[in-house]
Amino acid sequence: MADRRPTIHDVAQAAGVSAMSVSRVLNSRPGVSPETARRIEQAVRTLGYRPNMLAANFRQQRGVSLIGMIVPDPYTPLFTSVAVAVGELVRDHGLIVVTASSGGDVAQERALVTSFFERGIDGILLFSEDHDHRYLEPELDRGRPLVFLGSPPVGVMGPTVLVDNRGGAAEAVAHLLRHGHRRIGIVTKPASFPASERLAGYREAVARHGIDTDPSLVHVVANVAEPGRRAVEALLARPDPPTAIFSTNYLLTAGMLGPFRAYPPVALVAFDDFEAALLVDPPISVVTQDPPAMAAHATRMLLAQLDGIGDRAAVAVVPPRLIPRGTGELPPAKGVRYRYRRFGATVKRSASR
Repeated sequence: MADRRPTIHDVAQAAGVSAMSVSRVLNSRPGVSPETARRIEQAVRTLGYRPNMLAANFRQQRGVSLIGMIVPDPYTPLFTSVAVAVGELVRDHGLIVVTASSGGDVAQERALVTSFFERGIDGILLFSEDHDHRYLEPELDRGRPLVFLGSPPVGVMGPTVLVDNRGGAAEAVAHLLRHGHRRIGIVTKPASFPASERLAGYREAVARHGIDTDPSLVHVVANVAEPGRRAVEALLARPDPPTAIFSTNYLLTAGMLGPFRAYPPVALVAFDDFEAALLVDPPISVVTQDPPAMAAHATRMLLAQLDGIGDRAAVAVVPPRLIPRGTGELPPAKGVRYRYRRFGATVKRSASR
């Protein structure tokens, strides 16, 4: 530290406590034992630490401590639900959640993380799209409170909350197989940890039932509604179309609703629940994640870090849940006349139940 000014995190590390404990002592707030306070005061003297008065005044003026949550898309129901649940859980601890969106851009995500830490945010909950988190190693080594959600960190170790994406996808496909389907298409987004795990679950479930995966039934498309629509239309236009489809997220599923209204016999199970899933007939069977459970794990991990007792190796895996509503329970269609629109042209086929 000879070439830089010591920080509150240096004091926390030297005293073996959290930065929040140091802040409490420096601001004469309760919640720290006399022995811990003496260790902190000694570390302050030894390091020659001087508080950043501008930042301290700002925190006093705002009167609260802030938790930053970074998400790829602020309109995704899962992210919104987790943010609301975390906000309710941390309110009694004097914390407020501030959400920012990276738009799925890695450079923007890194800029947000860096900016949050530089501005004195007390902790970060990170839904990351990054494939290399080594730039965070110095912050994690200093004990900066940070929890990864949805995807594990790459290149570093940090507390993480995951969903059993593979198990949930396998259960969705097994559900379709139990209803007699043997040709099951999948529409998924490009490689990310959740998408890769869901595709792996699909393949494992099909293989477990002695069925070879048909690569032509696997459609990897951009994570927006329009490519989802085109993918399902392409699947249904095949000479040997699938009798069921598994969609790996709600944005892709939303794009499928038009083609599915024109072609009722196709069975469907979608990963992620969303409001419109209840508005179609029959309603869409889904594998739903558990935002309250994710929020509870993330909050517990973050508060433990703020108290200086966090475990960087901590991992919690939250199981999803299959909700049968109608589309996932449709049997394979055979011999009934149906028609649907493909790329603006009407196509007729024979099928029946």
